[in-house]
Amino acid sequence: MLLLQPKSRIIPVTFLCYFVGLLLFPDGKIPRMASADGRVKFIEYRGKQILFVDYVACDASILKELLREGHRVLSQMPLKSVLTLNDVTGTFFDQESVRLLKETAVANDPYVKRGAVIGISGLQSLIYDAVQAFSRRKIPHFSTKKEALDWLVQD
Repeated sequence: MLLLQPKSRIIPVTFLCYFVGLLLFPDGKIPRMASADGRVKFIEYRGKQILFVDYVACDASILKELLREGHRVLSQMPLKSVLTLNDVTGTFFDQESVRLLKETAVANDPYVKRGAVIGISGLQSLIYDAVQAFSRRKIPHFSTKKEALDWLVQD
């Protein structure tokens, strides 16, 4: 009996993104956000400033804009000085946005003192793992915004 083995155990990103979309939006209706305006901003929590990037329900084009804007803001800050929180709830990733996400995680690293993510569900965790492996960063994810904020501001 001849068994065919795949050449790679890595799930192609396009395939993965398609199924993440199906899991998050089984009816096929993916909510779209009109623009990136106001989604990259500093918030205050327990007296500390945190760069919050709101990717909630973004499509790939808005995600790319937000990645660029987030890096622009971060790169103006002193090295290892910024606390960051990213909410990816319901975000849609395509192959190009995953590539840009990996590259941006590497480029942002020198500026980030501590970073966290919320909103990861289903197959998004595979993208999350790939970004961490590529960037060699440990970016914890949390179930709630409060948990993430509490972790970010602890000394």
